[in-house]
Amino acid sequence: MEYWGVKVEDIFNTMHNRFRPEGAKGVVAEFGYDIIGEGKWKIKVNDGELEVIKTDDISNCVAVMVCDGETFVGINIGKVDATNAFTSGKVKVEGDFGQFGKTAKMFKKFVLKKAAMSVRDYILDMFGTLVQRFQPNNAPQEAIIVYDIGGEDGGVWTAYIKDGKCELKEESPAKFSVKLEVQEAKDWVDVMLGKTDAFSLLSAGKGSIVGETQIALKLEEIFSKYQDPMAGGTPEQELVVLKKIISVDQKFSTGPVMGKFLNALKNKKILGNKCPKCGRIQLPAREVCAECRVRVDEWVEVGPKGQVRYMEYVYYASPDPLTGETRETPYGMANILLDGCKGNDTFAHLIRRDQIDLIKGGKDDVSGTRVRPVWNEHRTGSIFDIKYFEIDE
Repeated sequence: MEYWGVKVEDIFNTMHNRFRPEGAKGVVAEFGYDIIGEGKWKIKVNDGELEVIKTDDISNCVAVMVCDGETFVGINIGKVDATNAFTSGKVKVEGDFGQFGKTAKMFKKFVLKKAAMSVRDYILDMFGTLVQRFQPNNAPQEAIIVYDIGGEDGGVWTAYIKDGKCELKEESPAKFSVKLEVQEAKDWVDVMLGKTDAFSLLSAGKGSIVGETQIALKLEEIFSKYQDPMAGGTPEQELVVLKKIISVDQKFSTGPVMGKFLNALKNKKILGNKCPKCGRIQLPAREVCAECRVRVDEWVEVGPKGQVRYMEYVYYASPDPLTGETRETPYGMANILLDGCKGNDTFAHLIRRDQIDLIKGGKDDVSGTRVRPVWNEHRTGSIFDIKYFEIDE
């Protein structure tokens, strides 16, 4: 079945031509595709080499994509947003999602091939878009322009211009301001596409102008240039990535409050500050209570253990702004109510990857999963001094 003029087979049949060996360097794995109602495919990647097989056996694949044909084609040709397809459940990946994510770097974008247009198709499109291309600011107050295009693909069209408006009719009026006559439709198409010069056409006796020549000479101003619908536009450019830690000769201070909070992480301490009015412990620490609008100066050590209130599966591999590295997806981002805190002042951090399916959130003191931080051996005063939180067993 075709979707937007593309079959599922077209995507797989072009994989060899779209394959980027440099994007598959170091990858040795088999990936499966279960396209519901269309069939199953397996791609074998071996450190820069590719094999595409249509098969019913995709049991040994590290990951398998499962979706319907329309969604699969839509994602590949840009008609369907991939992120929305995953979050809505239209696309599922069974197995190692992180490994499957590597396939995005292995292939160039699938380009939808356009069917060739005939001379008649061009003629109909040129006059079908004539009114849209009309530029009233450059047009005379009133004019009747006749296009008499000869040959079996031609016809007669008349543009009636009056008071800043243009109307097109398929007729040949007795009275007109100017008439353009072309013997063959193909010659007119070549002129409009810029393949042939209009004056060369006239000098060769293949065309003529009858009436007010000055109007004919201004047609390029009266009507904007015809855009070839078959033109490919700007060719796809390969994304070149240079992974490098930038060095900026500037210093950005976090301020004394956030600075104290970050500095305490070096010593495996999590500090919050307590509001003198409502008693809330803010985390991360802030200079002013977000609710009472009073200055907060009392520091309190909280945690480091706590209870998960909420956790989200994150599928968007956001890049590190300094190194360009991306985190494997999905990963778990949790809001943790550390011991000593209350209300909504939760601490947001990562959950150990192999435990994300075991985590439960809770709105009371007992239902949420208890977790503890895992600290980095070398701590620098960064939020990443904590590698992640894991289940407190």
